[in-house]
Amino acid sequence: MISASPVYFLVKDLAYTPEATSTAYAALLSIGSVAYIIANFVGGFLSDRIGRKNVIILGTLILAPSLFVYYIVPSVVWVWGVYFVHTFSIQMFQPSFQALVADSSKTKSRGKAFGNYNLFWIGSTVPAPLIGGFLVDAVGLRFPYIIASSMSVAGLFTSFWLVETSRQIKSVPNLQADGEVEETVMPFAEVLLIFGAMGILNGLLNGMLSPLLRFYLDFKLHTTPTELGLVFSLGSSLVTTAVQIPGGILTDKVGRKPLMLSSMLGVPFLVAMAFTGSVFQFILASAGLVALGNLCAPAYQAWMMDLVPSAKRARTTGIVNTVTGIGLFIGPLLSNWIFESQGDIVLPFLATTLPWILQTPLILMLKETKTS
Repeated sequence: MISASPVYFLVKDLAYTPEATSTAYAALLSIGSVAYIIANFVGGFLSDRIGRKNVIILGTLILAPSLFVYYIVPSVVWVWGVYFVHTFSIQMFQPSFQALVADSSKTKSRGKAFGNYNLFWIGSTVPAPLIGGFLVDAVGLRFPYIIASSMSVAGLFTSFWLVETSRQIKSVPNLQADGEVEETVMPFAEVLLIFGAMGILNGLLNGMLSPLLRFYLDFKLHTTPTELGLVFSLGSSLVTTAVQIPGGILTDKVGRKPLMLSSMLGVPFLVAMAFTGSVFQFILASAGLVALGNLCAPAYQAWMMDLVPSAKRARTTGIVNTVTGIGLFIGPLLSNWIFESQGDIVLPFLATTLPWILQTPLILMLKETKTS
């Protein structure tokens, strides 16, 4: 509700000029990446130590008040600080949710489990950007943050009904749901290294692309807050949600590796985005990019959880997400530098294809999961 459109327009409102907006927003994303790095590292290790449920409750306790503070921030510097806390609280409990899904599913159906999990949380983001943008236009720039804060309080109460799994797996690390036992097919250090490298490249790709999308839509296509929300609702969230169930089924039927490799077909759509001349064309290009890029999301999640012991799942997710944050930190600064130095939006779009393509040899190095 707040990240796609309201946060960007809040920065724009406080920064005053287009040049200051692009610099301030790129800095905002990089500051959020620092929070992403710290939170995933801390959250991953805490989850394996004190339990998934406790970390989720703690993160939500921080989230609700931080969202409310957006309502009263007087300057861009304040937005940076609140965005750090807001991002930290959300990212703190991500490893716990990933581990909960993996602990509660079997290897042969784990892709489907992650597809179902993604369907619910990504599905909620389908109307959210459009609602956030509409509220900015209809009610005011600060109003969406009040709604978001209230929803976080509701989320805090629901988190108390979660069922803890971490204490159940410490004594028998490889025993999964329904007594299934998984074979170790790759050394843990090798798995961590490969997924870490993929994480950095993914972070760099998403970090470079995130400010470019808003700059292009605002400065070239001159979208309103509602139109910007519509782009992220239709061209991103809706498509991402739609591919989760097919992606989960294909992950279990076809295999993790083929599905991961197929995501490279999204590269031409990434290039096409830089040549669109209308919001409708941009939505179509975005939909192709997002569909092919996110079809493999359940495969990525399930594969990483397959290849590590149960007792190390949350910390593995935390470590991989931490190094992903390095790419997320560098990406916005890099794409903004290319954009400002060259004065052309096409070149930074083309540059974002490189970290995507470089993941191919890493995917080929991973081994498919074996189940006994």
